[in-house]
Amino acid sequence: GTVRFGGDPKSAPLDPLCKAYDHENLYVVDASFFPSSAALNPALTVAAQALRVGEHLRATLA
Repeated sequence: GTVRFGGDPKSAPLDPLCKAYDHENLYVVDASFFPSSAALNPALTVAAQALRVGEHLRATLA
């Protein structure tokens, strides 16, 4: 399955940095997160998003 991310917790369980709105310190950074259904192979998108969220985590948790 997939998990939608977005800026409104009423329409997506994850925020734009893939952090769960309802659970503190829970991030989803694998092939299950997308703003909408993927039409093409998502490998590069998944890698780029994982790097982006990783940088955010390093900056906020360091």
